[in-house]
Amino acid sequence: MALSTPTVQVQERASNKQSLVWKSDNIPLLSLHTPIVLELGGHAGKSSSANGQATKIDYSSVDASFPSYTGIGTFDTGALAGGVTDKWTQLDDSSFLVRRSVHISKATGSEGIRIGMELQPAFPEGVDYNDLEYYAPNACYNLNDLNEDGLDDYLEQKRLSYREDRLNALSVLVFHPKRKLAISISRTDIPKADTVPVRQVGQAGFLQETDIGSLGFEPIVDSPHNVLLTASYPYVERDACNALLVQERSPWGAFRSVSAGEQFSLSYTIRIYQASSAHEALWELIRKQFHDLKPKPVRLDRSLQEISKSRLQALSHYFMEDSSGGAGFVTNCHPQDGKQLANVVQYGFTGQQILNAANLLKASARESKDYTKAMKVINFYVKSAAKSPYGFTHGLYNMDLQRHDSWWTGLLLPLAYAEAGEDLEKHMGPLYSHREPIITALSGTHGIYLRCVLEETEALLHLYDRSTSSQHEWLDVAKSFGQFLLATQENDGAWRRAYSLEGQPLVSPDFWFGQTYYQQRSSTATVIPLLLRLSNISGDPAYRNAAVKAGRFVREELVDKVKHNGGIHDSIYAKPQLVDHESIYFCCRALLALYDDVAVGSQYFLEGAIRAAQLSASWIMLWDVPLPANSTLGNLGFRSTGCAGCDTPGAGYVHPMGVIAVPDLIRIAQLTCDTLYLDIAELCFMGNNQNVGKKWGYAMEGLQEEGVLLSPWFVDDPMFAKETGFGGRGKGEVSSVSEMQERFGTLDFGVLRQAIQGRGVADNVTKGENDGVKVKVLVSEVALPESNGIS
Repeated sequence: MALSTPTVQVQERASNKQSLVWKSDNIPLLSLHTPIVLELGGHAGKSSSANGQATKIDYSSVDASFPSYTGIGTFDTGALAGGVTDKWTQLDDSSFLVRRSVHISKATGSEGIRIGMELQPAFPEGVDYNDLEYYAPNACYNLNDLNEDGLDDYLEQKRLSYREDRLNALSVLVFHPKRKLAISISRTDIPKADTVPVRQVGQAGFLQETDIGSLGFEPIVDSPHNVLLTASYPYVERDACNALLVQERSPWGAFRSVSAGEQFSLSYTIRIYQASSAHEALWELIRKQFHDLKPKPVRLDRSLQEISKSRLQALSHYFMEDSSGGAGFVTNCHPQDGKQLANVVQYGFTGQQILNAANLLKASARESKDYTKAMKVINFYVKSAAKSPYGFTHGLYNMDLQRHDSWWTGLLLPLAYAEAGEDLEKHMGPLYSHREPIITALSGTHGIYLRCVLEETEALLHLYDRSTSSQHEWLDVAKSFGQFLLATQENDGAWRRAYSLEGQPLVSPDFWFGQTYYQQRSSTATVIPLLLRLSNISGDPAYRNAAVKAGRFVREELVDKVKHNGGIHDSIYAKPQLVDHESIYFCCRALLALYDDVAVGSQYFLEGAIRAAQLSASWIMLWDVPLPANSTLGNLGFRSTGCAGCDTPGAGYVHPMGVIAVPDLIRIAQLTCDTLYLDIAELCFMGNNQNVGKKWGYAMEGLQEEGVLLSPWFVDDPMFAKETGFGGRGKGEVSSVSEMQERFGTLDFGVLRQAIQGRGVADNVTKGENDGVKVKVLVSEVALPESNGIS
């Protein structure tokens, strides 16, 4: 049944106590459970709890002058007195704005305050906490609940609150799948300032000058409607968060110091609307927030072509070869000094040897040194992978020791260069003791991640397909891996996360290779485009059939259920594989490839790709987080708009790898004629290309930090102390620039936007119809350069 426009009504409570309720056709949907939550805490110079001494306050009066409702509440604790005025205004059929003003009439103590509100979904049939799905992009996607126990997998709590600088759209949302109803709360006025809190290590509650609040949700007891959406100012992360300690996940929160006569204000938007799925509900929220926040793309100080050139020059600098014929790009360095931590060649994930070599080939003349370097890298990988009947090799190669080894990513990387019997804690710090049982179990395990094999093999097959010379050994390696995939695909269409060098699934330790059904099969989406390309090259339909079967798994299990995970390979959190951006990007890419395949097509896969794109786009920052003036990023003028979140438990940590989603977001924009995908793609493309080179404190042009923190993360944890040397890798994200130019013939988003909007469409042609969906493909007149046999 369609939802009639919700309306606000005054709710009479006890004598001289009032609140608000939202109804549709006189049926309640949402109530203002607590108009004003006053918390006292953060005693100056003393340690205190993150959760302050709370007083819940109703409005003493509500002035209902349509279209506005003004609620007034007062407080007097003896040492502190004042009032709150909330002016509620209906913005449209689904949105309601509240402008909150706080004034302090008396303040004689040393305590600070926190002001909040609580909203309660209130349906006639009641609502249980687990009736709803919960979203706080990019901190929470369907509770991040891969083990399906009804708790967030990483914080393991039902009461969840997030600093607003962890939230890409300054919003949290709940979705009721049976009612097809979404309710969200968003911070409307963008936070303007933040400071580094003055606190003792371990102090959970403290005074701080900050404009950052928090949003979240929590259960309540003794109510048939036992869910609340919460907003607090300044911020608090209650019960558990990853701000202070990786193991303990201690809560923390700030209080505002106030004085008599002080006033401050902020605003929120509440939305109540219907959607066919959580994906659609989240996308509508992103659309509204994009309109309200009005994000502007980062302006780069150089052209994208110049930035890409500098990346390639840095890549060439880190080429290395040994006397045995080993060759590769060693990029295990801190970009601030550019010095190698170890001369290790990594395959896939952060290594991307063949893709990097392909980028050098495209940009180099045949007789150049860079061309020779690239061919050496390719030939060494092919020679190594060809020794396996499955078409893959170890995950890393140690140049100094001239030894292949298994790379279980950053967690075990020090094992690749530590001497026998050496104290690993010297290299890894307290992280070693934190993960010692996993390190011990993995140190004797040899194999490769499915994603890592895929990334090297797919780049190799792409080179073969675009080469004007015969490279049969490249195809042979790709076909060996393809045959391995056909032989190991499981009945549900999935593949396992990792395999031994003997081609067997790796399942132990389960903390690393998957504790749940979704985690064990998390990388399935990655191989689908490769299978389709193999089918097209070889003419063997078995590859395509396997891709279609896998596509059903990806859509129904990972996308529709919002269980995407495992794109990141080096979890240090309380649980293994993470709900992260890279995993949903691979799902989108896979389902798009199935739709675009002329022998497959199908509205089913297009719908899945759109849903995946909606989730993927929600990982992109839509606002500029205020950075402390004395911080490195603040001094350099870094902007967070367009940056891509990494993973949910590390919300507030962003990395440039999100730029790989850009070409597929553009393609989705073409297919749907929805330019919001293009707008977000542009934000992402610019934001993730900004901090490259010496201007940002790096040793040479073309280097870029793996990621940056926009929100506090493990600030009290000794395992991330400066003296440990663990972590830090320099990378270059060249491929998205190259792929965008190749697929769309331009790096100009204005040209793309004009074509999608239907203006200047001389270059658009109809591809055809698949299940009633008419597709427009942008055809460019810009020819790809032929460069020494590699186009």
